[in-house]
Amino acid sequence: MRMLLCTVLLAVAAVAAMAVNFSGKWALQGAAGRGGSRGGATILTLTQVGNEVTGTISVRIDAGSNSPVNDEIWGGKVVGDALSFYIWTGTDQPAKTTYVGVMSATGDEITFTVTGGRGSGAGTPSAAGAQPGSGGQAGAQEVKAKRAK
Repeated sequence: MRMLLCTVLLAVAAVAAMAVNFSGKWALQGAAGRGGSRGGATILTLTQVGNEVTGTISVRIDAGSNSPVNDEIWGGKVVGDALSFYIWTGTDQPAKTTYVGVMSATGDEITFTVTGGRGSGAGTPSAAGAQPGSGGQAGAQEVKAKRAK
């Protein structure tokens, strides 16, 4: 009986040791090789405690002044090596953008599938990498995030 208990405890400890940690700064690389929104990479800052994740995403919205706007992430959850959260962008008619990402085996890259959001119609891609002038809801986009230093 003791041997079985020890085996179970070791298995649980091994799973806990392999837990993925998404905490840190990540630079999102936009779809089709763009560096994110106009004006530079979008920076994602995450703090993970257990399976809950909080943080901010810096989205450059004002192309004229290149001023970053930090948006809080909502509903951040980790299950295994997958992370999901959403953000709201815009003020008059906020749009929900959902991020679902999987950590690479090396732990230095997350591949996100980004859905929702809104094309600006004014030539500035949204955080989801929508094509300028697309209007309405953006389709699913694959976006990579690399650990920032």
